[in-house]
Amino acid sequence: MTNISFAIKYHYGDAEDGRLDMYDAAVSLQGFSKALSITTHALLNEGEVRRKGNRIEGAQLFLLPSKRGSFEQLVTLAINNQEAIGASIAAAAFYDMIKWTWAKTLDLADYEPQTPHVKKIADRVDPTFGEIEEALEIPLEQAHRPIKKDSDVIVTLTRPRVGEIIRLDTDTLSSVSVSLNPDVIEGIVCNITRYNILSGYGRLYDDELGRTVSFVIGDEVTSNQKQLLTWSLHYAQEEEGEGKIEIDARKVESAKGTLKRYVISRISQKEN
Repeated sequence: MTNISFAIKYHYGDAEDGRLDMYDAAVSLQGFSKALSITTHALLNEGEVRRKGNRIEGAQLFLLPSKRGSFEQLVTLAINNQEAIGASIAAAAFYDMIKWTWAKTLDLADYEPQTPHVKKIADRVDPTFGEIEEALEIPLEQAHRPIKKDSDVIVTLTRPRVGEIIRLDTDTLSSVSVSLNPDVIEGIVCNITRYNILSGYGRLYDDELGRTVSFVIGDEVTSNQKQLLTWSLHYAQEEEGEGKIEIDARKVESAKGTLKRYVISRISQKEN
């Protein structure tokens, strides 16, 4: 069994007195538990996204007694599936996975995986990263609970002898406080750059925005319309400017107005 220990630290506000509101602390730790479970499960199972975050295939998370004199929760990840990842690389890969997936979800500075194990997962997951991002948004918003009550509070996940891995504050809270805009945008001209037929997640190039955007297929999209996604992906790869489609979609946006993804409701081939 491989054990990886780290700490979740709460700074400022009531945390300076070594205490937190019990409900806020419980919600925050539950959010961390779910986010850590989702991320670790993906690490140990080739990028598979398990949305509920209540169980890790191949590992367990344990709480240890808190340190006296501060509000610091000690946590140990016990990996019992030694075939999933070698003991010598497990810790580096775990922190690398946290940095990569959480930094993207929290709209922090771009972070590219550094370890071979996570790079391999990124090659598999990155094209449809919106799926794991969506799975992490609610748990990471819950992890911010004390910050919602007191904007001065900062929460960090720290690695022994290394220091801070991830920092949560009011800015990152805005990144994971997302909502679905009810207004449907019609006639978005785009082409598909990545698409996972099984999950319905992918990425598209939006001609008007001039950049790629994550998307997920809504329930309204018919099977015939879905075929246009693979058609667009194929022809867009064949020649630049080809494979254009038009979509109707709603925006999923963060509290600070960042477009997280489109939820597509209709697809048609663009007429020349």
